[in-house]
Amino acid sequence: MATPNSAFNSGHAGGPAPAANLLLLIAVLLPPKALDVLGSVVDERTVLTPYGESGPLALRVTPNGDPVWVQPYTGLPTRTDPRATIYAAKQLGVQRVLNWDTGIAINPVLQRGEPAIVADYISWIFRQADSFFASAPANMDPAMDRGAANVRSTFCPQLMGHLRSLMPGVPEVVTVGTDFLRRETRAEARMFRSWGADALSYNLVPEVALAHEMGMCYAGLLTLTALGADRPPGIHDGTVRATMHAIADLLPIFVALANGPITCKCMSD
Repeated sequence: MATPNSAFNSGHAGGPAPAANLLLLIAVLLPPKALDVLGSVVDERTVLTPYGESGPLALRVTPNGDPVWVQPYTGLPTRTDPRATIYAAKQLGVQRVLNWDTGIAINPVLQRGEPAIVADYISWIFRQADSFFASAPANMDPAMDRGAANVRSTFCPQLMGHLRSLMPGVPEVVTVGTDFLRRETRAEARMFRSWGADALSYNLVPEVALAHEMGMCYAGLLTLTALGADRPPGIHDGTVRATMHAIADLLPIFVALANGPITCKCMSD
């Protein structure tokens, strides 16, 4: 059940809050005003799910009139259950998700401060459920079967195309999604690299798998904030912050593109 937060109205001055089919999961640390580029907050919800209460989801409307749900996010253990996050998004009518996470650069060609588009992932999850099926309520959407069965397009090609058009030349990476409560060891960094991984991230998996089960399109974007444990630490020169601000400034354009016609076939095969 979705409930308005008492600190916000459930609508806005022009009438009922507009419907939004896109959720931005923002798992990077941004200054409080950085997301104002997405427009003002017209609604805020928390959703009570079979997996606990979701984190607060703010509905914003961009200056061009495009609605989007935004959730500052961490799904690490002891925080919001990722199943609650994705279930809540489904209840709010979300069809598409962009997850913007921080990452650790495992591949030596990647540098601190770079953005990267996630092309695929390796799941290294131990503490979190990566499927709804083990404890699905009896009234779970039967469309979940279709999403769970389809592994052809891990990340939505249409949403990835939007990211490529906004950030030409940005590397596309394989990330290890983990729920570690610590940094990786040097031996683990070497192991991940031997598997073909380019990066390590903490808030993208299992969310992507759960979204597939719910029949949603998904895209992942990383800002690389650190180098792998077996690499020299690199220079802390403000590049990370500059990259995050540059990406934040592109979000309204991405929202407009993602709110256009859905032409992908992520869940139809």
